[in-house]
Amino acid sequence: MRKIFLDRSGFTLIELLTVIAIIAILGAVVAPNLFRAVDRSKVSAVLADSRAIKSAATAYYSDTGEWPPDKSDGTDPGFTANPEDGIAGWSGPYLESWPAKNPWNGKYCYRNGESGVFGGKACYLQLDKVPEDALDELIESLGDKAVKKDVDYVYILISQE
Repeated sequence: MRKIFLDRSGFTLIELLTVIAIIAILGAVVAPNLFRAVDRSKVSAVLADSRAIKSAATAYYSDTGEWPPDKSDGTDPGFTANPEDGIAGWSGPYLESWPAKNPWNGKYCYRNGESGVFGGKACYLQLDKVPEDALDELIESLGDKAVKKDVDYVYILISQE
C-alpha cells in the first residue's frame, strides 16, 4: 500500500480566526490601560510644573519681598530673567524656562491678585484645555482646596494671603 503525503505548509481558517480573536482580546484589555497611562503622565507633568513654579514663586518672594507680577497672557512673570524695569533683590533665574504649553496644548498663566476662585488675594496658576478626568486626578493629588475649576479654566493655588 502506498501512502501519499500532502504538503500542508499553511494555516487553516480556524487557526487564523483563533489567533485574530486572541489578538483582539489582548488589544481590548491593553488599549484602555495604555490610554489611562498617557493621561496619568500628563497629570504628572502638570504636577511637576506646578511644583517647580510654586518653588520659583516662593524663591522670588523670598528675594524681592513681593510675589511675581500677574501675567494673564501665559508669558514668564519674571522667573527666568529680571524684568526690564529691574526688580530690586531679584537673584534668579528661578526657572530654567517658562513652560510654553500645558500637556493639553493650553497655556499656563501665572496669576497674582484678587481671586474670586480662592477668595481674597492669591497667587495661582490658570490652565486651559484641561479635560474633566484630568481635573479629577489633579484634585485627588493636590486636594479640593488647592484646585478649582470654572467654565473655561482650572486653577492651582500657589499662595494665599
